[in-house]
Amino acid sequence: MRLLSRSLSDQWFVAVLGCGLLALAVLGVVHGTRAAVAQASYHHAKYGTAVGDDEQIVERCRRAYAWYPWNYYFSIEAAERAYQAATGGGADAVRQKRLCQSQFWCERGLIQNPWRSQLRRLKTRFLWEVSPSEAIRYWEAHTQWQFWEPHNHRVLAELYAKAGDFERAEKSLKWTAGTPEFEPARQVVLSEKTAWEEALKENAEGWGE
Repeated sequence: MRLLSRSLSDQWFVAVLGCGLLALAVLGVVHGTRAAVAQASYHHAKYGTAVGDDEQIVERCRRAYAWYPWNYYFSIEAAERAYQAATGGGADAVRQKRLCQSQFWCERGLIQNPWRSQLRRLKTRFLWEVSPSEAIRYWEAHTQWQFWEPHNHRVLAELYAKAGDFERAEKSLKWTAGTPEFEPARQVVLSEKTAWEEALKENAEGWGE
């Protein structure tokens, strides 16, 4: 009797274990299928959509996200394409719609990956429109987190220059020396400095009248 009970118990354990493994296999197939469908939609958005068809690109990224919301590249692509469309001209209503789309996908992507450079750069642009000082603080935090990336110092130098803080812009510029980021950053800093000097000169001439 004891042997029969033990045999039934073993059979029950094997049956439960088998069901558990079957469930895991089914979940794996479902997960893999969702990922594959999402990747196909993303690939079509990134490489198979006509240039300039930004609405279709964003829609395909949205579908990819709906199938597989764990890949932040879908959010990056949607956010960047919507932003490019918004800054490319067009009616104000359309531009505003694209900016809202871009901001939405940017925030969603940052929830998935808070330190992704493309997303933080995009959010810095949005913050700049509201508060340049807040935008600078936000990018400073990113630069400190990934200090040895020259591109981060290039962006920081450009932000400082646009805000008129040329002393800190020059300091940030030094961290790009010897890299391909140096010359583009130097040109932006020089251009902003020239613009600020001309504006100050015009104001001074106006005061003297």
